This record gives sequence, C-alpha cells and structure tokens, in this order.
Amino acid sequence: MLLALLPIPCIIVAGVVIYRSKQRKLTAQMNRRIEDLELDIRNDIRQGFVDLQTERADLMENVGAIPFLDYKHFASRIFFPEGGALMTSCIRDIGQDVVKVRPDECCQALSKLIREQHFLTCMVHTLEEQKSFTIKDKCAVASLLTVALHSDLCYLTQVMEELLQALLLQAGASQPKLLLRRTESVVEKLLTNWMSVCLYGFLRESVGQQLFLLVSALTQQIAKGPVDSVTEKALYTLSEDWLLWQAQDFTSLKLKVHFAVGSDGEVSDPLEVSALSCDTVEQLKDKILSTFRAKFGFCYSAALRDVRIEYEKSGSFVPLEEVDGSSEVIGDVTMLNTLKHYEVPDGASIKVLSKKTHPPVSPQGSLKGKQHFPVCFSHKPPG
Repeated sequence: MLLALLPIPCIIVAGVVIYRSKQRKLTAQMNRRIEDLELDIRNDIRQGFVDLQTERADLMENVGAIPFLDYKHFASRIFFPEGGALMTSCIRDIGQDVVKVRPDECCQALSKLIREQHFLTCMVHTLEEQKSFTIKDKCAVASLLTVALHSDLCYLTQVMEELLQALLLQAGASQPKLLLRRTESVVEKLLTNWMSVCLYGFLRESVGQQLFLLVSALTQQIAKGPVDSVTEKALYTLSEDWLLWQAQDFTSLKLKVHFAVGSDGEVSDPLEVSALSCDTVEQLKDKILSTFRAKFGFCYSAALRDVRIEYEKSGSFVPLEEVDGSSEVIGDVTMLNTLKHYEVPDGASIKVLSKKTHPPVSPQGSLKGKQHFPVCFSHKPPG
C-alpha cells in the first residue's frame, strides 16, 4: 500500500518543479520583451529629439511669414466662423474706412432699445427660452450684439456680467463643472467674442509668434505619421479620442514639386515636399500647398479644390485622383488611392496645375462633400 502511494509525492514534486521552470522561462521571456520594448521606445525618443532639433531651424525660418490678420478680419472670423453674408457685413461695419450713413428711424429705435440694459437682458433670456432657438442662432445673436455694441465695450461688459450672473445661478446647482466648457448660450459666445476683442493686441504683439510656432510644430509632428482621410484620426496625436490605433505601414518620401506657370507648359523650380506613401491624393495636395505657404509666406494662387496634380513616370505625366478606374473595391467600399497605390517612389517629380488653366479630361470634385463619404469610401484596408 505504501509502495503504491510513494510515487504520488514524487509526481507532485515533479509537477511543481516543471511548473516553476515554465514560470521562470515565461518571466524571463516577458522581461526580454519588456526590455526590447523599452529599447525601442528609447530609440524613438532619441530619434524624435534629433528630428525636433533639426526641424526647429525650419520653423524659425518662417517667423517672418506668420499670417497675422488685421483686426477686422480677425474679429469677423471669431464672430462668424462659418462665413457668409454676416461675415461680409461684419468686415464692412468694423472696418476703419467705414462711410458713416445716417440710419433710418427703425434702426435708431432699435439702437436705443439695445442700449437699455434691462431690455437687452430680458430679450436674451426670452430668446433662449424658445425651443426653436438653436445653438447656431444663439451664436449668431451674440455676434451681432458684439458688432452692434463694438464701439461701447464698457456697456457690453456690463451686459455680459449680468447675463453671466444669471447663468451661474441657473447652472450652479445642476451642472457647475460643465459651465463655460461649451458654447451653448448667448452669453458664452459673448464671452468668447469679448475675450477675443480684448486679447487681439496682446496676441499680435506678444504671444502670437510663440503660438504660431507651437501650432506649426504640432502640425508638423502629426504630418509625420498616417492620418486617416475619412475619420481624420492620426497616429501622432495628443488626444486619445483621435488616435489611429491600427496604422498601416508607411515610408517617408521627398517629392520634387513643380508648379505650372502659364498655359504653355513651363514649370517653376522644384519645391521639396515631405509626404508619406500612405497619403491620399487630397492629403498630398494639402501638404504641397502648406509647404508652399510656409516657404514663401503667402498662399498659392489656386485653392485646394481647384488644384490637380500629375506624377511624372517614364517621361509622361499620370494624373493622380482620389478615385479612378484603378481604385480597389472591397464589397461596397471603395479604397481611396494613395501614393503607394500609384507606386510613387522617393524623389519623384510632381506637377501642380490649376483646373482653371489646365482643365482635367475627367473632372472630379472633392469626395468629402458627398453625403455618404464615410460609408462609401475608406482610407485604410479592413483588418
């Protein structure tokens, strides 16, 4: 009986030894992987530091090309970011060369009414109580009030303070942490406009250059990695919500870009543009125009939608389009053409033409304007 039970402890001991041996091997393997990962991260950090040091000079060269807006265009873009007739009227009304016209009796009466603080605050509260009064309407009313009271910022400040007090009392008990985080009321848009007006001089004279360099550096870093043309998510981003988790393989390219001069085939001297093999045609256009603006300090004569590009291959030029007959179709989804799809190599020559002077044989507008663009088209292959 004892002889029959004797192998059991031996088996248990052997099992424990084997288990611990496997655990040690697994731990050692995990430690090696962690060390390799740390080494890769250190190498990426070193390379990133080197890139930042070498590209800092490029940013500093463009300080003189900072596109500062004059006050009326700055204010109009803040007040009416969507543009349109209101923006045009705003530029005319706050311009320095305004021809003063005597308003009619109705305008004079309205001007007197909005100068009554009690009436103005009651009007704003009444408008916001209307269910059909959308956020877009609230922003428009706030911007129109800012333009109307632009010459009397002291009175505008008093009105804004009273409306802010009412907003604090209303939202203080329910959602105090969300207060002023989103522009969902007239007074929040008023506050945005008021701060923009007051800070314009400080931005232009003191911190404008630093902010421009910061934004330029962030844009430059984002452009170094893939950016999904459909979802606009990026591999190199500061926001986890906009992180491109599954990035496709890519290589960096240096392209020689020539701009067509006139209609007789002449081209400009080459401009070196950095791109990625995974960039779509529209993304390449945007990088070309951005590099042009950073290099020369002014925008290219044609807008992005009015530009088409061609790739020089074996002595002939191949037009590059977002979607054409060679586009890959997977089910109901059409893959957007990339530089890798067209087999554009490093150092390739790209010609930029204006659609007005060089109309394409088969015109194609921007695909992003289509209603079902995110559903019908894809930038990255399904994985």
